[in-house]
Amino acid sequence: MFESNNISQIDDKLWLGNLNAAEDIKDLKSKGIKKVLSIMTGYFPSYEQKDNFIHKTFEADDSDSQNIIQYFGECLNFINGEEKVLVHCGAGVSRSSSIVIAYIMWKRKLNYDDAVNFVKGKRPFIWPNPGFRDQLKIFGKKLIENNYDIDKIKFKDIKWEPPENIGLLI
Repeated sequence: MFESNNISQIDDKLWLGNLNAAEDIKDLKSKGIKKVLSIMTGYFPSYEQKDNFIHKTFEADDSDSQNIIQYFGECLNFINGEEKVLVHCGAGVSRSSSIVIAYIMWKRKLNYDDAVNFVKGKRPFIWPNPGFRDQLKIFGKKLIENNYDIDKIKFKDIKWEPPENIGLLI
């Protein structure tokens, strides 16, 4: 079902993992991964990684109040293409899984629940935090409104504010 707690294959070209997966250059090369997308604060890949991979970082905390939807457009465009991609955060559970779920919603035209179930089938322990789940549901509505054309969605203009009781959202 999945290879390890470090890295899980989601589809033919998409992998989801943690920081250890991003640092395992030998494993990334053996899988043919050419691009690495980091969704975390304060991560700077080693010189060797920069030399061998196309790398992009988005600064984001795993916090209910983190606005992650603002990054969806750039992240999905980075993932999209022919190259194999690793999307990772610290644990490969919340931030990176949120980006991967957004990608699966877009590419497979799935609603939030179906996309989560698809990704959980490949990496059972994913768990986007309540704020990210809320934003993914907003994204699902935007996808439908824009006929799944992410170029029509103005991600930076989406005003998302965490509700005061965000920790209670399920």
